[in-house]
Amino acid sequence: MKIGGSLKVIGAGISWRRLGHAGSGRRLLQAVGGDDEQDRLLAGMALVRAGERSIGLIESAIQAGTAPTQAVQILADIGGERARSVLVSTAASETGLESAAIEALDLLDRIARLEDDR
Repeated sequence: MKIGGSLKVIGAGISWRRLGHAGSGRRLLQAVGGDDEQDRLLAGMALVRAGERSIGLIESAIQAGTAPTQAVQILADIGGERARSVLVSTAASETGLESAAIEALDLLDRIARLEDDR
């Protein structure tokens, strides 16, 4: 754990959520796919908390071929129709992220079934 790195991720999360600063979003994507477990967790939480804003960021990274697998999985945590749409497209793509997208879609389906059972 590197405190300086974690502080940068926290700062990027604040900047991304509040201002939508593209550089901060890229830093979060890099951290979510990185080696430091704490940074991955912090970045993932920031991306989820930013919600809709993060979906576009992740979708762009998928299209550019720079999205880490963990970013695709975060789409399931964000949820909603737009996230589902990106996951469906990714599952049908040839990006190398198909398996992650299929797993995320399965998770969304299981969540929906649980909500229906309430």
